[in-house]
Amino acid sequence: MDINEKNLIIDRTYTCPICDKQFHSKTVKSNSAKFVDTMADLRPIHSNINVTKYDAICCPNCGFAALAKNFNNTTSIQRKLIREKIQSNYKSHEESECDTYTTEMAISRMKMVLLCTVTKGGKDSEIGNVCLKICWLYQDLADEIPDDDPNAQAKRETYLKEADNAGMNAYERLTKARMNEGFPIAGMNETTLDYLLAYFAYKKGEYQTAMQLLSGVVSSRSVTPRLKDKSLELKELIKPKLHEENS
Repeated sequence: MDINEKNLIIDRTYTCPICDKQFHSKTVKSNSAKFVDTMADLRPIHSNINVTKYDAICCPNCGFAALAKNFNNTTSIQRKLIREKIQSNYKSHEESECDTYTTEMAISRMKMVLLCTVTKGGKDSEIGNVCLKICWLYQDLADEIPDDDPNAQAKRETYLKEADNAGMNAYERLTKARMNEGFPIAGMNETTLDYLLAYFAYKKGEYQTAMQLLSGVVSSRSVTPRLKDKSLELKELIKPKLHEENS
């Protein structure tokens, strides 16, 4: 990660839709993140900054939190629920004085987004998307552990277990969204979502489900070459697992 991360972010002013107070939150400057690749679970990798750390917007006055793209998208009923169940129990605090958000801070902020999204009765796609980002952040946290840390292995196992738990929650919610909501779902088209569901089905040991989803992805006319390659790689991992089950 680039040591000049603080030069890639700015403080943006927001007006909270719940308490109407202004506050600042750090956001990545437009076109500053240098994309490298996506991992098997579509976790985005950038060479100079972890953009997922800055996806959560949290009001320090009332506790309302949401993903940046959804921050102002609340109904009157949802605002009422947040005021009753979040704001009434929240202790306001000063904005954090820091140059950047650590991954630990980002996880805490994203968990607040999850709490608010569930509290306001968010759609399965919204909840699943937040769980997916928590999954990614815990993997990032595991990647950041120094090799010379005497507790490196134990920490890594703990963080990856948290990542798996969040990933399975994302799988459950996004599977429901796939059945009940229209596309795009969590910003994904049909082939991208089906690939992601196939990946988590594989992680859960649901190999037949994973293969069925992947067959649809690779035969789709709209699949990108990059996603098709990922799908074929995943199929190769699943084939011996299916063989073991059937032998």
